Amino acid sequence: MSSAERVLFRVIWGDFYKGMEQQLVMAFDPEEALVIASELRPELPRPRIALLVS
Repeated sequence: MSSAERVLFRVIWGDFYKGMEQQLVMAFDPEEALVIASELRPELPRPRIALLVS
């Protein structure tokens, strides 16, 4: 993955037993994806999982 372009990440909150929320974000890396998602969904705790989609 080139760090020169943004790619699509799926950021996930929650767990399988209590329910899950997700947000798709464009970012340069997983850390940035987590920051962007937490800013988009401030009502949720800070996410810990960012999966590369594209």
